[in-house]
Amino acid sequence: MKKYVIIILFSVLWMSTGHARDFIVEYVEENYNETQAQFSYDPLIYHSIQVNSDAGPKVLILQGNDYHYRNWLRHYIAQDKKFIAQIADDRVDEFITSSAYKMDVTSLHPFNGNKWENSRLKQSRDMDVQGDNNILIVDPNEKRSHLAQMIIKKMGYGVILFSSAQAALNVFELQPEKFKMVIANHAVPDMALEDFVDRIVKADHTKPVIIDVGYHEPQIKDLLSTRFSGLRSVHLKQVILRELSKAIVNLMKESA
Repeated sequence: MKKYVIIILFSVLWMSTGHARDFIVEYVEENYNETQAQFSYDPLIYHSIQVNSDAGPKVLILQGNDYHYRNWLRHYIAQDKKFIAQIADDRVDEFITSSAYKMDVTSLHPFNGNKWENSRLKQSRDMDVQGDNNILIVDPNEKRSHLAQMIIKKMGYGVILFSSAQAALNVFELQPEKFKMVIANHAVPDMALEDFVDRIVKADHTKPVIIDVGYHEPQIKDLLSTRFSGLRSVHLKQVILRELSKAIVNLMKESA
């Protein structure tokens, strides 16, 4: 009787364990799409990677909020075009027959076998910024800042991301010559926006500063326009991702 029970328990555990099949995919292009969320002022943003795979060309719609993993993965996109897409057994048929397939970003792995280590991506407050062609982004919304980073890197700039205003200042004030521009959300955490902007301008008044005033928030824009009216390098804008590259080009020309 005891043996019978053990066999049943083992069978149940084996059946409940998820199994997956690996598909080799080759990176073609990275894209995003932004639409207005229904009944909301917030944008809906879709991040996808176009690939060629064993099952034909596909668009992988990447889901999940692990943005440190996304940054780590994009490091390999620039180096090695091949990846492993791990597809659950019960979704293999869907993956094979679909031209666009939704999957969690953490199910996509570098082909070279490198493993994800979260600690490798933690930024030190006294980090040394490489080069002098960087843009500093300060935004508590990791999804928005990650997609802005993707757009800016395609323009040829380096990007340094922070969710903390104080941490960003710790880097900028020590090496302002490393940056071409600062982009900050109006709701920067851990510091009043006025103090943050004043310290950026004091460190280097020649660098353009874009303050993202958000969607449909005219009162915030009016208030900040009065506060920063005397600072020519500060620009208040609704940072719409599809228009971000144009805004950056225009401000770079003005400040040249």
